[in-house]
Amino acid sequence: MRKLDTDSLKQIAPGAALVLFAGPVFLFMAMDIILFLAMSRSRGSTASTQIFDLSMEIVLCLFAGLLTAFGARKIWREVRKK
Repeated sequence: MRKLDTDSLKQIAPGAALVLFAGPVFLFMAMDIILFLAMSRSRGSTASTQIFDLSMEIVLCLFAGLLTAFGARKIWREVRKK
């Protein structure tokens, strides 16, 4: 692995911020969706408001996951540069 200079660190900083902020949001949302699906099987029918909330959570989870992946890809590209 190469030594990172200040220009490289300036390129990595926005990607690291994306990963640090969006990563935990993605993990929390994914766990919330899994728990919702696990608990809804045991309870029976679901209300329409719960389905609306679930669809919003899925969209937010996908968006946070995309931001995390974009930030990680940005870091990986800068680290792999020769």
